[in-house]
Amino acid sequence: MKFILSYSSFFYIFFLFSTSFLFTSCDSDDERVGGFPREGQIWADVEDLSYTFDDPSGTLVSIANTYSQSVQTLSIYRRAAPNALRFGTFRVLLTRFDFDNTTPRILNSANVRLDFEPQTNLIYTSTGNDIRFEVLSIENDIIKANFSGTLQNSLNPNQQVRVRNGALHIKIRRE
Repeated sequence: MKFILSYSSFFYIFFLFSTSFLFTSCDSDDERVGGFPREGQIWADVEDLSYTFDDPSGTLVSIANTYSQSVQTLSIYRRAAPNALRFGTFRVLLTRFDFDNTTPRILNSANVRLDFEPQTNLIYTSTGNDIRFEVLSIENDIIKANFSGTLQNSLNPNQQVRVRNGALHIKIRRE
């Protein structure tokens, strides 16, 4: 009887130790933990696959994260890092957008364009009125926003993908 009690006590202590080690060893800075991207990132769930776009290279600086005041256009571009699980690029283009208006707001879908390129020569572009782009904050030239909507294959309109849980946190360069 003593042996069973000792064995069960040992098992209980081992279980507590293992569980506490598991929870304390997890990186609290892990991607997607905490609910919002780090500065410089775009997150999006495309057809139930989670993407992180955090690399601004591979395009012109004027496309990567630039606000053109003269035409009130904001362009943001990111691609998945070369070592990422999933490849692709994502671009946000906002037209008739006043970057100096720091009020949180939902933008008119006619002034929002989302482009997703999961592979070379396959581009999905936003269509219709179901695009939702919500500016959460603009502070010190850093924009935080959420977005979602349906994107359509530019070569085959019958092929569509759904973007959910989109979020961005980008420092903008003014021209």
